[in-house]
Amino acid sequence: MTDIHCPNCPQGKLHPFRRVNAKEEQHIEKELRGKKGAHGFWRCQGKTALGQCLWVQPYSNQSAGFSLPASFS
Repeated sequence: MTDIHCPNCPQGKLHPFRRVNAKEEQHIEKELRGKKGAHGFWRCQGKTALGQCLWVQPYSNQSAGFSLPASFS
């Protein structure tokens, strides 16, 4: 795990991220539509008002991140 800023979680602190699991990686591959890089994604372990954060991103590229569907909560 590592701490990274998350755009979905409360501001002002870093949040723990872990590497995505196999199920999350499969979904990311579909989202990327064949582009390489799904194996390099990390998922936020923070909590939002709605529960478990759904944000995923490449380790050092927040602008390439997005939220997983609610089914990944």
